Amino acid sequence: MFREQNLIEFPQEKKPGKKKKGLSKKTINIIRTAQRNNIDLTAIADNKANVLLSLNAIMITCLVPIIFAYLDIILDNKQLFLPLLILGITCFSTIYLSAQVLKPVDFNSFKLTVLGEKDFSPYFFGNFYQMEAKEYYKHMKKSLEDPELIKEHLAQDLFYVGKRLGDKMALTRKAFSIFIVGIFLTLLSLVGGLFLFSIVL
Repeated sequence: MFREQNLIEFPQEKKPGKKKKGLSKKTINIIRTAQRNNIDLTAIADNKANVLLSLNAIMITCLVPIIFAYLDIILDNKQLFLPLLILGITCFSTIYLSAQVLKPVDFNSFKLTVLGEKDFSPYFFGNFYQMEAKEYYKHMKKSLEDPELIKEHLAQDLFYVGKRLGDKMALTRKAFSIFIVGIFLTLLSLVGGLFLFSIVL
């Protein structure tokens, strides 16, 4: 198997008095904790969205055959038509928002850059997945040679991962809100329709 060798030379340890101060253990632990928290919260948001998606898909799967089997009866009875309409809109809206949470981000529009002359972070795969190996090694070497640049790149990655996580949480909350309100309106319209129907009779 072909291997590219010597494409990157990691910075060598310098003599005492000339070496730069590296990342402290405290800094590394803080970064690891923040990254782990983001990963755990992202998994929670994805799991919640997946539950909503599966639940509403099952509801639609069960409702569609019943609706088509009794379509004439449903169209003739407004007390059934309105609740089913609200329920259908609720399910499709919830599925759409849940799918937005689970959908991978578009890396072509997700450009991670830092201010000034600093380069992009080589630690996030979305920045280099379409890059040639030699170019990636060059950026990695440049980052590893400067402890301050490493900190900026790690902070940059944490910021954009957290930003994406915030979007996921906001969409998940909207999906739950629509689902709860939709179910409530469905039951309210069903009870109200049956009550009015009983009065008319």
